[in-house]
Amino acid sequence: MTKAALSTWLRRAGLMHLADTVRFRLLQRRYRAGNEAFRRENPGVSLPPDYLMYESFKLSYRSYYEGGRETAAWVKGHLAPFLPLQNQLILDWGCGPGRVIRHLPAVIGGGCRFVGTDANAESVAWCRAQLPGITFLLNEMIPPLAADAGAFDAAYGISIFTHLSASAHESWLAELLRVLRPGGVLLLTTHGGAFRPILTPAERALFDAGQLVERRHVREGHRVFAAFQPAPFLHRLFAGRLEVLRHEPGQWQGHTASQDVWVLRKM
Repeated sequence: MTKAALSTWLRRAGLMHLADTVRFRLLQRRYRAGNEAFRRENPGVSLPPDYLMYESFKLSYRSYYEGGRETAAWVKGHLAPFLPLQNQLILDWGCGPGRVIRHLPAVIGGGCRFVGTDANAESVAWCRAQLPGITFLLNEMIPPLAADAGAFDAAYGISIFTHLSASAHESWLAELLRVLRPGGVLLLTTHGGAFRPILTPAERALFDAGQLVERRHVREGHRVFAAFQPAPFLHRLFAGRLEVLRHEPGQWQGHTASQDVWVLRKM
């Protein structure tokens, strides 16, 4: 049985969340020695509870912290060509336990201010307690955000649409446009064509027809809810509302794939 077929079976049997919990426990054991070593080497680094880290990323403390800093530099690199990074207000949509946003004040600087928002109340509470100097907001799984219209100069969502349904794509894109100022920049990552090899034949047919592929039967927004976005689907979603400044298709890399990158400007 392929991994995709097993995933489909677990979802339909209502066992996907249980399987994910078992995977979390196994990874806790696998990474324990390395994570304990990271804590000893970095006693001043605040780290979120294991499950909050796992749910939003991986269970490696080093990858969370050092990889988060690298991703913060990646965010800067994608925004800088299209936005003067001086005195800007930047939104991290789906910030989780602060993996990326915690590094942005040092990485971007320039008098910029940063706001993180997430639907996980535990992640938001942890960020508020541990990451001073950054504003954190709690949102629901459906809009709105607790922000004024046109409040932000830029926003980014790293692997957030990848866990949302078709209807949520529409409602959340409209909300991101609401809180972005005219000319504001939006940075997104999605599951593009590089993920085609891991789809089932039925999913592949939908994807090739330019339709969103959803792996449902689990809680929307959770890590195990997966959505795959062919480029034509996104071009239709963005049409008339966002200018595509840059699209970098993901690449198949051995046994995994990288996500597509979209840099967009609000019209």
